[in-house]
Amino acid sequence: MLCLAFFYAPLASAQENNSGVAMKMTEHLNQLVEQGVNTMHQMLQKTNTTPPATPPDASARPMPTKLKMDKINSRFVEKQDEIVDRITHLVWSRCSLGQLWDQNRGCVGKVRQYTYDQALSRGNQQWRLPTRAELATLIDRTKKNQPELLATDSVAFPDMERDKLLYWSSDEENNSFAWAVMFIDGGVPGILYRSHRYAVRLVRNAS
Repeated sequence: MLCLAFFYAPLASAQENNSGVAMKMTEHLNQLVEQGVNTMHQMLQKTNTTPPATPPDASARPMPTKLKMDKINSRFVEKQDEIVDRITHLVWSRCSLGQLWDQNRGCVGKVRQYTYDQALSRGNQQWRLPTRAELATLIDRTKKNQPELLATDSVAFPDMERDKLLYWSSDEENNSFAWAVMFIDGGVPGILYRSHRYAVRLVRNAS
């Protein structure tokens, strides 16, 4: 049995007019984080197991052939192949690694998948693998239990592939496991084997 835990980290550098809302969200969601992590560790202790070699497979979940498109959230600013988050002040690559941005067609090409160590090495002096807290800021939890919707803004981040919705974070659990997020059904984070291959979306701090 794969033990999964929902998580959230405080939104960073919120704009001044959003600070009050961000603080309230942080307090509430941090409580959920602590409850989820405690539950996961209790389950592991009771079963005396670690996550299995086979993680949840997005392609095995009942999903329609096409995912519905959103209208872009006002928090996101489109800058061709980049998305600027007004709240966190992070700059995201619109395309997953393996794809290239085309102004007329969006993200073209196939999403590539990497082991955890390979994913870490894809970064450079400017771009890096996001933390799980940063990935969590992209999750739209209002889309939980709606498998026809990506658990993120599909206009800001177009052309994600329905069978490759697990994305690596930079957070490792130990020498065998690291954290990834599945962008479906409200966003599901989990501790997965580092040797498995998942998609990558890079991020950078705003300059």
